[in-house]
Amino acid sequence: MPPIILFILKALEGRGAERMVTTLASAYAAMGYRVHILCLEETQDMLLDSRVHYHIVPYTEVFSEQNIEPTSTQSKAYEAVARRIDHYVFSRIGTPDLILANIYKINWIMAYSQLPNIVNVVHTALSKQFQHQLLEAPVQTINHLKMIYGTHACSCVSEGARQDLISLIGQITKTTTIYNPCDVASISSNAAQRPRIEQFGLIDKGYIIHVASFDSMKGHRDLLQAYAKTKRKLPLVLVGKGKLEAEIKQLALQLDISDCVKFLGFQINPYPLIASAAFMVLTSKFEGFGYVIVEAQALGVPVISTDCPFGPRELLPTKNLIAVGDIDGLAILIDYVIDNLTRYIVPLNHQLLPKNIACQYLAFGSVLSLDEN
Repeated sequence: MPPIILFILKALEGRGAERMVTTLASAYAAMGYRVHILCLEETQDMLLDSRVHYHIVPYTEVFSEQNIEPTSTQSKAYEAVARRIDHYVFSRIGTPDLILANIYKINWIMAYSQLPNIVNVVHTALSKQFQHQLLEAPVQTINHLKMIYGTHACSCVSEGARQDLISLIGQITKTTTIYNPCDVASISSNAAQRPRIEQFGLIDKGYIIHVASFDSMKGHRDLLQAYAKTKRKLPLVLVGKGKLEAEIKQLALQLDISDCVKFLGFQINPYPLIASAAFMVLTSKFEGFGYVIVEAQALGVPVISTDCPFGPRELLPTKNLIAVGDIDGLAILIDYVIDNLTRYIVPLNHQLLPKNIACQYLAFGSVLSLDEN
């Protein structure tokens, strides 16, 4: 029987980690493996390859405040979820040859799992994600992270994120850097489909685009403040959803730029919008990788970004980067890019193609004998 690849996620929401999972799942399916995705919630913003099996092991408890004590109610609840996942996988799926556990909550749960061949995929910089906890209770927080990320091997989506992990927990487990995959063929195909940009009142190469969930780490406030200082030769298009969306819309009104800023919400297929943009801007406070950067590169779209920890500087040259929080500098760069678009096109690194990344995970997991034929 073909080997089993299992991905575990909280839900198939439309963010970078979830795009990484669906892209890799398709790559493994094309390589002839039996591929499964298991989620704890039924939210599904992402389309799945028909060859990929989809499972839900429901988890409905919500903890308003995180309690990382090993004996806390939350820890015990997560341990119980791990037992349910183990039972489900062994009884319904089989024994996986490789398990890629994605996102901190899942990593925490799977620290209690008895399943084999687990790799934690670290999608962000933990020192940033746990910045407040590390200040308030450093010893407790570091011990918690050691428990989670020291239990299984860890693959980080950028070298910066890997070094950050090691700085927190030490070299207590096997680690590597494996970038997120970019399916150029699929992205290009989707870019030719609907939604057409005309329905949003946009014209080809006639706008700037920013694609991100409305979360504080994505830097929407800095982006709008910088954009307000530009000559506003092109409108700014914001694609995404999130808890801060209403606040950012109010900021656009306060800055008197609401007539130049378009909020398009979450788009299940954002690629026609990315492909037709004059350029993309990323303004994150920190990133694990910055997946939208490689999506823009795959479509030949110029992209600029904050030089945030830890991904963009591994994907873009210095001229395409601006310091986090440099509002004036970002405004100047936006105006300059508009008049010099081709200077900011950065070719995609073809080592990021899905099969290459899929093989890197197999090699790191040391669980499969690769058959090049």
